[in-house]
Amino acid sequence: MFNKLRFVHNQLRLYKNLELLGQRNALTLPIVSLSSPYIAYMGTERSVVMITAPGVSTYCKSRELENQESESRSKIKMSMATSGIVESFPTGALVPKAETGILNFLQKYPEYDGRDVTIAVFDSGVDPRATGLETLCDGTTVKVIERYDCSGCGDVDMKKKVTPDAKGSFKGLSGNTLKLSPELLALNTDPEKAVRVGLKSFSDLVPSKVRNNIVAQAKVKNWDKPHKTALANASRKLVEFESQNPGEASKLPWDKKIVKENLDFELEMLNAYEKVYNDIKTSYDCLLFPTANGWLTIVDTTEQGDLEQALRIGEYSLTHETRNVDDFLSISVNVHDEGNVLEIVGMCSPHGTHVSSIASGNHSSRDVDGVAPNAKIVSMTIGDGRLGSMETGTALVRAMTKVMELCRDGKRIDVINMSYGEHANWSNSGRIGDLMNEVVNKYGVVWVASAGNHGPALSTVGTPPDISQPSLIGVGAYVSPQMMEAEYAMREKLPGNVYTWTSRDPCIDGGQGVTVCAPGGAIASVPQFTMSKSQLMNGTSMAAPHVAGAVALLISGLKQKNIAYSPYSIKRAISVTANKLSYVDPFAQGHGLLNVEKAFEHLAEHKESKDNLLRFSVRVGTSQAKGIHLRQGVQRNFVDYNVNIEPIFFNDKETDPKDKFNFNVRLNLIPSATWVQCGAFLDLSYGTRSIVVRVDPTSLQTGVHSAVIRAYDTDCVQKGPLFEIPITVVQPHVLESDQNTPVFEPATTKGEKSVEFQPNTIQRDFIVVPDKATWAELRMRITDPNRGKDIGKFFVHTNQLLPKQSCRKLETMKIVAVGSEQESTMVFKVKSGKILELCIAKYWSNYGQSHLKYSLRFRGVEAHNPNAYVMHAGRGIHKLEVEVLVSEDMQPLLQLKNAAMVLKPTEAKISPLSATRDVIPDGRQVYQNLLVYNLNVAKPAEVALYAPIFNDILYESEFESQMWMLFDANKALIATGDAHSHTFYTKLEKGDYTIRLQVRHEKRELLEKIAEATLVAAFKLTNILTVDFYENYNQCVVGGRKVTTSLLRGSSRMLYIAPITQERLSKANLPAQSAWLSGNIVFPQDEAGRRVALHPFHYILNPVEKKMHTNGSSNGSSSGGSTAAAAAVASASATKPKAPATPPAATTVANPAAGDGVNVQGDQPVENGTSPASPKKGKSNADDYAESLRDFQCSHIVKCELEMAEKIYSEVVNAHPKHLQANLLLIQNIESSQLKSQLPLAFANAQKAAPQEVAEGGEKPKEDQKKVRSALERIVKLADMVIKDTDAEALLSYYGLKNDTRADAAKIKTNMDKQKNNLIEALSKKGIALVKLAVLDDAVKDRLSDINDLYTEVIKFVDANDSKAIQFALWHAYANAHYGRMYKYVVKLIEEKRSRDYFEELAAINGALGHEHIRAVINRMVVTAFPSSFRLF
Repeated sequence: MFNKLRFVHNQLRLYKNLELLGQRNALTLPIVSLSSPYIAYMGTERSVVMITAPGVSTYCKSRELENQESESRSKIKMSMATSGIVESFPTGALVPKAETGILNFLQKYPEYDGRDVTIAVFDSGVDPRATGLETLCDGTTVKVIERYDCSGCGDVDMKKKVTPDAKGSFKGLSGNTLKLSPELLALNTDPEKAVRVGLKSFSDLVPSKVRNNIVAQAKVKNWDKPHKTALANASRKLVEFESQNPGEASKLPWDKKIVKENLDFELEMLNAYEKVYNDIKTSYDCLLFPTANGWLTIVDTTEQGDLEQALRIGEYSLTHETRNVDDFLSISVNVHDEGNVLEIVGMCSPHGTHVSSIASGNHSSRDVDGVAPNAKIVSMTIGDGRLGSMETGTALVRAMTKVMELCRDGKRIDVINMSYGEHANWSNSGRIGDLMNEVVNKYGVVWVASAGNHGPALSTVGTPPDISQPSLIGVGAYVSPQMMEAEYAMREKLPGNVYTWTSRDPCIDGGQGVTVCAPGGAIASVPQFTMSKSQLMNGTSMAAPHVAGAVALLISGLKQKNIAYSPYSIKRAISVTANKLSYVDPFAQGHGLLNVEKAFEHLAEHKESKDNLLRFSVRVGTSQAKGIHLRQGVQRNFVDYNVNIEPIFFNDKETDPKDKFNFNVRLNLIPSATWVQCGAFLDLSYGTRSIVVRVDPTSLQTGVHSAVIRAYDTDCVQKGPLFEIPITVVQPHVLESDQNTPVFEPATTKGEKSVEFQPNTIQRDFIVVPDKATWAELRMRITDPNRGKDIGKFFVHTNQLLPKQSCRKLETMKIVAVGSEQESTMVFKVKSGKILELCIAKYWSNYGQSHLKYSLRFRGVEAHNPNAYVMHAGRGIHKLEVEVLVSEDMQPLLQLKNAAMVLKPTEAKISPLSATRDVIPDGRQVYQNLLVYNLNVAKPAEVALYAPIFNDILYESEFESQMWMLFDANKALIATGDAHSHTFYTKLEKGDYTIRLQVRHEKRELLEKIAEATLVAAFKLTNILTVDFYENYNQCVVGGRKVTTSLLRGSSRMLYIAPITQERLSKANLPAQSAWLSGNIVFPQDEAGRRVALHPFHYILNPVEKKMHTNGSSNGSSSGGSTAAAAAVASASATKPKAPATPPAATTVANPAAGDGVNVQGDQPVENGTSPASPKKGKSNADDYAESLRDFQCSHIVKCELEMAEKIYSEVVNAHPKHLQANLLLIQNIESSQLKSQLPLAFANAQKAAPQEVAEGGEKPKEDQKKVRSALERIVKLADMVIKDTDAEALLSYYGLKNDTRADAAKIKTNMDKQKNNLIEALSKKGIALVKLAVLDDAVKDRLSDINDLYTEVIKFVDANDSKAIQFALWHAYANAHYGRMYKYVVKLIEEKRSRDYFEELAAINGALGHEHIRAVINRMVVTAFPSSFRLF
């Protein structure tokens, strides 16, 4: 018997008396049956407990003991389930701060937490409702104090004023009646009690993903149930009909057939709306009026005009209000230009909120606070929702202007964070960069910018920070072991390092773009529309706000200690005190990892330094570069550079001249490498000094080498360098030139020729691309034994820098999985003679050591003669002199895929922009040049638009903005583009379009110089044009022997291309007046080479022979303002007919106006049995005169007032009783002058409302109805005259002939066709008039037989969908209540021309069917698709 406890835990053996067990708290032992062993898991160790007691039988257990055992077992099971859990989460690494000393700094200086500091966030917008961004640390003061959308995306034109009636009602721009309650009317302080109205589509105020969520939620809530019911009912009706009418549909009688068609089209309609639902955009009426507390905005989110339930919101600057439009989107508003512009502020992505949370989030838990939790935020939206959140020049300039204004008005902006940017083609000039420098140098704002996520190759820093002066703080992205654990859930920590993709120095001009690095990832707050409290994001976008927050801490402390500072002193302090990480890529970390504590100490220690308010401008050579960058081939000689150094005071123009006069500093210049030499000392007063820097790279090994010249103040060396001159030299490998294919392999000491890679190891090789090489093949394989299927994750980045082009012009970036079992291959394009950087990095989070063997093989075949890739059709045969690198199989292919149309501006107008938003302090008005272009699309096409002189430049542009907007004929916005739009294609339907291009600058004279700037419309060809190659000149001329494949070795080969024949060009259906065709030419037969070795090719077309409209297309609507009859009269009288008094809809198929079925015909109506030609042989001069007079009179029947037209008509008919054309022309006049332009349901609904109008309006509505009836009856009589005098049976007999062998068969056919067209038109006119009369008499069913008879007569000659009959077919469908057929006809009309009337008719059709959910959606479409004016820029 044991009377002791044997306890094993944590590998310790403890013996305790059983009676002492109850005194221990560390472990509660279970009650177990005697002599039965029990094992329990405690943590990760095992405890063995064995207990016995004398005198107790193992078989005698009381019920109490059993219950205790059961409870004990439950506890043990829970203990086993929670084995190994760590109860504390490393929350401090979610928004990392320890790495840069933030936590220590705040612990040491808790009052320097960002108070009295404001950070302007240039981004996608900040959500003031996001967690941690509601208030400052006091819990009451608003954190986001200002909120602006600088892009213009949220702007609403509010110039239109309306005055509500006595009941508070008025029309909104949507067409809805809006009503203000007495309470709201009382708030209006406008002297005339007028209100401003506008219309806004909210679709681009949120990211596309959120927009999809909004639509999906609305679909579930309001659409799915009624639509599924409607689909089921429509399907049921169709099945019932088919069961009652078995057999083929084509064999049904005509009346059954149209019933079947109607049911089919109903089902088709329902399916069509289901497909387009997600593309429907919502626009809301916006209302604005002044109150005693500022402007009040009301947005009719009800879409019903119920403003009592609508969204109300005040100006954010005054009220700090945000309101929810729906469950996802919240907005705020600002008002500009005395109420003319309403600015609705949304967010085009979650990015800006996440950034702000890192910089200044204030949470209940200090662990997840931002860096400066007590700093205020000003949100400046620079991302434009119309461009998918890309920044624009307009937005940037407006944001900078606002910063200047706030600083000037005492609401100082201390720090700007900009986690945005592009890559510029050059950085030593540019309008936006100049303004950025002004913000820093004149207003003293510290500007922090993300360096970019475009590494690991060199010279990939973005703009900003790479602008003309190094005035900004550029930030690279660092990841710490703690971040790996908390943010990325990595199974083990790796040493801290920069992210693989963070951009690298130097700038292309040699400057330093990365100032410091900082944590580049965080799990931080995001907007409410994401339906998530926080998200993980990483990038230099996250590193920049960390530094911006750190700068806010520094400024907060400096302000409280009354220490003067400048952007220059802060940048120098964080540079000098950063922790240089010896094991981290020096090109990615700048001066090192930010250290806030040391930076503050540095600023405090050197607070009296005379250079605190100074910057030192360093300019190298004539190009004014920011540094020295040698990357032009093998450097075999030293190079001397003239470097100009100039001290410049902060706000130089307002600096006291005495300060300038008294300034002097004596510098010691220290190069960091022996291959850089310069004078050791420099005495510098307030003026420019020039020094010579000699760079001698002759002894440098292949690879990249960097050095820096540091300038120390000899009076205070410990302060650190006042400025630096960065130097970067690349010594490339040059491959041996022989008969073999050039192959590069890295130098290595390992036997298998491999290179060792740890996580984030970077191997850079620089190779001069051999002459004639056009592509390269990279082959990689892991050589580690026993790796099996384990793979390494490698980031491969190749780059060649081209003159005055960004680093993105010729590069390849790809993450490649490499294993040991097979070779991985990557192929990319190269340019011969230029240095190629081959950068291979093991991805930062890829565990383990890998040995990688790789080689780079160059191959090439291309044409080398001048202008080889531009062919002018007018110059005849085009020659290509093709050469190879060594030896290649050639299979040339030239495909032309796009046709370019050059558009010239039809208007260019310079005008000043907003007097409140677009005036740079002080008084520098910004102007716009608004250029307008017309574009006709003859058939549906994909089109890309761009302005060549502005294309692909933004920050480096002389102009501050260039944006175009494409509108359809109804002024609806279709697409938007800016500096990078040439590769983005938009699907356009047939029709006329207007493009408005806005270019901005503060100097009018510069805008005047671009008044003739052209726009290019690039159309994707539906059928690619493939051009043949010929082996010699003569074979090319005669179209003989072609070249397909051949082997080229050593010598060159001539290829010949013939101009494309006019027949092929015609079949290609090119847009009218295309200027050139573009595509690609490839030469290699190798499949991999064909994918990358593409050469852009342009084929310049011959000018078109016939005179076309401006802009290479119709560019102006075709003559659709009159019917065939009017056109015929115009031809005969040589007088262009005046357009009918009604809109063009009255006389074109595409627009059913008052004509209600007047059909476009190519030929005039003629008298029976006569030819339209005049004069005829055998006619007397008197006959000719009589016919000419008749034709002249007929031309005026359409143009004159009705009374005069009736007189002329009578004269014509009396003189020419058989001239049927006069009847049709008079019908036109009656329709245009006496009848409203209305479609069937619109007409019917208007008649239903007529009794109410009569009751309210007295006698006038009655008179109007009488006029309508009289006009319709007159139309019936006139149509009957044409029908009566036309032999329909003769026409049918003629068209029943298979062959007409008569000598004058062609003339007879022409005559018969014209008679048929006249008859169809007359039948259609009469049919529509009869339906209208039946509606007036409420007797449609009673007269249906007559209407059907007319319809059957029409369809004997033409299909109901034909343009000549479709209008009557629509009215006939209405008379039969065939709403499915009505839908089909209206849709066909819309295909010809989009009209608001058509969409409203579609809504009425669905209302008649009881589909109210579709009706609501179509009404929503109408509001968005037919705005009253062009959208604001």
